[in-house]
Amino acid sequence: MKNRFPRPNSVYTKYLLVLFVVVFVASGISYGIMFLSTWDQIKQLANDQMQGLVDFLAQMMERFDLTPQEVLPLVQNQVEFAAFYPDQSQLPAYFRQLEMEPLRLYIQVNPTASAWAMKMEEGYFYVEEFHRDSTQFFQFHWLLMRALLLSAGIASICFVVALRRAVRPIKKLDDAIQEVGRGNFDVSVEYESRDEMGHVVRNFNWMVRELRDIEYLRKDFVSSVSHEFKTPIASIRGGVKLLTSTPFSELSQEKFQKYTSLISREASRMDSLSSNLLRLSSLENQSEVTNSTQFSLDEQIRQVILLMENQWSAKRINLDIQLDKVELRGDQELIQQVWVNLLSNAIKFTDPDGNISIKLREQKGYAMVEIADDGIGMTQETQKRIFEKFYQEDRSRSREGNGLGMSIVKRILDLQKGTITYRSAPKEGTICRVQLPLEEQTLEEEGDAH
Repeated sequence: MKNRFPRPNSVYTKYLLVLFVVVFVASGISYGIMFLSTWDQIKQLANDQMQGLVDFLAQMMERFDLTPQEVLPLVQNQVEFAAFYPDQSQLPAYFRQLEMEPLRLYIQVNPTASAWAMKMEEGYFYVEEFHRDSTQFFQFHWLLMRALLLSAGIASICFVVALRRAVRPIKKLDDAIQEVGRGNFDVSVEYESRDEMGHVVRNFNWMVRELRDIEYLRKDFVSSVSHEFKTPIASIRGGVKLLTSTPFSELSQEKFQKYTSLISREASRMDSLSSNLLRLSSLENQSEVTNSTQFSLDEQIRQVILLMENQWSAKRINLDIQLDKVELRGDQELIQQVWVNLLSNAIKFTDPDGNISIKLREQKGYAMVEIADDGIGMTQETQKRIFEKFYQEDRSRSREGNGLGMSIVKRILDLQKGTITYRSAPKEGTICRVQLPLEEQTLEEEGDAH
């Protein structure tokens, strides 16, 4: 059963605690400010009243030459309590502790009443008066306190509702992360917003899609590798079985050559596949060219053409070679692999007595290589997927390769900051164009170029 209450250490609980502290501290501060401002007004009003009473007392004593005892009945008619004490010890505790000077007014004010005392020649005049508006004062402060508490309560409820709404995508995201951790890449968090949380959720969904694609590619890669190895292994096993099932004395030279050639061919195919896998893995783990030299690109392409003479001459292919003199800086061995793979593909998919043209020219700081043939061409689907590992459109020719050649070409050109494009159509041949910078580009130069 899912716990409906938040955990003590959850973000939700922490925000609630912060909310209550902030709201009630703010309410207390607001109440204190309002109380002090009102209290200052009361003190000022009390001081004004007392000062007015003292002025009245002084005028009466001066005008009619009265003693404090004679003025006392007049004062008692205007205040709650008035008295004349011969000794200071008879005054309330607050005034007893003061060192009072003659004819100086000393005032004490509290929320309910005000009092003053004055030292005279015969004794001490003391007056006490209750605030007529003290009841209103306390009613006002009680109303203010209730208003602040009500505001704090409403603010707390609104904040809790908003916090629940804000925490909901976090909980969904947490559940989704746990699913991804278990290997489930089909999860998605539904949350549409332009705030920071919406940005995080969109990035998470994008990450899951990328992981799903990577997982699909991984499974497809494992399946393709297994298939590519399974076929030659099955052929080798069949050839060995036929050789071992027939007594050597009864095995004709023709069959012996046939079976051993089959085993040798399939073993070479496995060797080529494993070599290409290792080469591609090495290239994918490489982030930059490490063995860069200056070399003649036109001479390198001529050497590759000569290297593959047996292949194109066996099919009686006509070559049209137009190579300008071009000097290039890069990894000579890797770039040679590009021409080997591209020319091998052109030869493989060109019919006997066909034509292949190979052109090289320099243009605006780049080496432009074009390899064109009048072979079987490619569909649009093939052109989209040509750089995928193990992809081969013509399965009848799959025994002539393993579908890794173009992946290797693409990775090498990426390392060399080069590009490759195709223009092709079924039965209309193929034109492949490769563009390579004559000088290596640093990361800063590459950014400036963009």
